[in-house]
Amino acid sequence: MKKFSSLFLLFSFLFGFAQNYKGAIQKIKEDGLHQIVINPEIRASASENLGFLRIKDGKQNEIPYVIAFDSDKSWSTYVPFEIVSRNIIKDSITSIVVENKSNSKLNQISLKIANTSISKYYSISGSNDKEDWFGLVENQRLTDMNATAATTVEKSISFPVNSYKYLKIDCNDKITLPINILDIGQYKHHFLSQELIEIEGLTYTTVENNQRKVTQIVFPLDKNYQIDAISFNIKTELYVRDAKLIVNRERKIKKRTEKHEEVISTFQLNSKNNSVFYFDDLKEKELIIEIENNDNQALEIENIHLLQKPVYLISKLNANQNYEVFIDSTYSKPSYDLINFISDSIYNLPEAKIINFQKVVDDKINTKEKPFWQTQLFMWICIVLGGGIVAYFAFVLLKDMKNE
Repeated sequence: MKKFSSLFLLFSFLFGFAQNYKGAIQKIKEDGLHQIVINPEIRASASENLGFLRIKDGKQNEIPYVIAFDSDKSWSTYVPFEIVSRNIIKDSITSIVVENKSNSKLNQISLKIANTSISKYYSISGSNDKEDWFGLVENQRLTDMNATAATTVEKSISFPVNSYKYLKIDCNDKITLPINILDIGQYKHHFLSQELIEIEGLTYTTVENNQRKVTQIVFPLDKNYQIDAISFNIKTELYVRDAKLIVNRERKIKKRTEKHEEVISTFQLNSKNNSVFYFDDLKEKELIIEIENNDNQALEIENIHLLQKPVYLISKLNANQNYEVFIDSTYSKPSYDLINFISDSIYNLPEAKIINFQKVVDDKINTKEKPFWQTQLFMWICIVLGGGIVAYFAFVLLKDMKNE
């Protein structure tokens, strides 16, 4: 019967842990796709399982969504140069001059060429006044200029880094016919680093251990937040300190359980470097940062931030419509058609926010009736029946043991 009681308490605990939450989506101003920021509080409430999440309109209809993980983005854009002059001397040379108006450093340009099966030798020179020209490359060869699915082909040509205002491409037409160079430009590469989200409302305590010459910073966390990075804002000017990230663990030794500290990461705080450190799959109820001071004074730390990589929901929403967001641990991962129409190239969507997010004590957060097997009544019936069966067999077993 003690085992039955323990089993009953375990089921009650698990059932009580499956909490429900809801919030509202702030009114939006235009119809169309929106990205909805999932803040750390919502993610922690869902135990990082966004399959528990649903968006519903005022009539309790499910609104499809796609989960999008923000990441560093890199892309290239083509910028054409102005063609200043184009001279063709029959059976001799084709000479094209372009202007580098930005005076940026160049080591490569891109040529858009009409399809041809001809190979061509070329030379490139640079000038700042179109009077005096200085060589960059000579007698280089262009080949494979025949695209199979288009009427043009792009060829990139490289040369030593320079910042000449004008570049001249001389194509040798003595041996082969001229080729049709339609455009000349460069690809500019862009990089956008993801913007991390701070886990707000956290506090920490600082303890100086003068005997061990360390500073310990303790973060007690009320939920298992996903922590992707830790950022330090330090006032001290010149420093180089080794640091550790420590968590409390439990281990069983024979019949007893004891707690111990485990170092899960080491890093170095250095006034010359960026003080943001990244971690993989870090979810703990308590974090301890230990900084080795040696014979130095403790660092003057202004603040420390725990950060997350952004996660969004992309959903098609209508202006002036009421939408609510629900988290219910009885839900399973949804399958929506919308995922077939969202790609990684979609960005800069208008943003929508979830407001008034809170825990709901009453389980009736949905007016739409759930299937009986998803209700609390069905779960309690299973628990009682299971407990009754366990108790019955335990009673029979005890009775048989007494008879023996």
